[in-house]
Amino acid sequence: MARSVETVLLLGRNVLAHDVARRLAAAGDHERRVITVSTTGESAPGERDLDLSSSFGAGTLSQMLQELRPSTLVLLAFSESPLTPAQPWLHDAAIADAVVSATRKCAELRSRLPGIIALSSTAVYGVAPRSPLLFDEAHAASPAAPSASACDLWAEGLRQAESALLSLREELRVAVGVLRCASVVGGPVDSPLQAWMRASPPVRVLGFDPPVQLLHYDDLVDAIVLAVEQRLSQVLNIVGRGAVSLSRLLALAGMVSLPLPGPLADRLTSPAMDGKRLRWRSLADGRRAMQVLGFRPVRGTEETLRARR
Repeated sequence: MARSVETVLLLGRNVLAHDVARRLAAAGDHERRVITVSTTGESAPGERDLDLSSSFGAGTLSQMLQELRPSTLVLLAFSESPLTPAQPWLHDAAIADAVVSATRKCAELRSRLPGIIALSSTAVYGVAPRSPLLFDEAHAASPAAPSASACDLWAEGLRQAESALLSLREELRVAVGVLRCASVVGGPVDSPLQAWMRASPPVRVLGFDPPVQLLHYDDLVDAIVLAVEQRLSQVLNIVGRGAVSLSRLLALAGMVSLPLPGPLADRLTSPAMDGKRLRWRSLADGRRAMQVLGFRPVRGTEETLRARR
């Protein structure tokens, strides 16, 4: 009896999609066909291109879904930090809208609808002086204010993108999983912390030393593979082991930062980490990912920071 072949369609804008594809092709106990589509316009030989933010993106993706009939669509095309790409909030919601439109088109044509897994960020929870000790997945963040920082606008774009995708659950009964990851360090993925640490030197606020969470790149790949293998249909936080203060983070990375008075720090900090995020904690609870996926990060803070060098 012939074995069924599962098709997984990866939409990515960086090396992450290729690393996930390699892991998926080698993982599991059944045959799997993994197809990677570049969303950057810089496809490798034998790879497809798809600009999801263009006016033709939704139609092209709908045709792909009808042709390939994947069981899972993995969306790795959302922006990685407030700096990557520039003004990411302009297209994250547009990308999600394109995926939603393509899925609706397939439903109208009675074509097979894939489950969707999307990579997001714990930045969607925001940050405030009275932030909870840990944000769980059910916490709803407030929309960004009109005078919001680049960080707030980026997070708001991701919130809108998540909301658009999750609407497919009730509308079309599509299984939608969202992985909200902490700042990734090491590997080809950017993140708010990585971008902040690239500043010369990174700025801190005098009198404040908030804890932050890191996620090793290899642990991120592990989490995505687990989500695909288990057909995730929930929102989960994906965080590394423990938390570390900003000052300790810099010490472990072998970097020096001079704390500055608040108004000066607010003016001089990198757009990747605004003054609020240099003052207040925003930690996500990763226990659900352990319970649902069996995800357990294996790289500690020191190893994660060494991978950055």
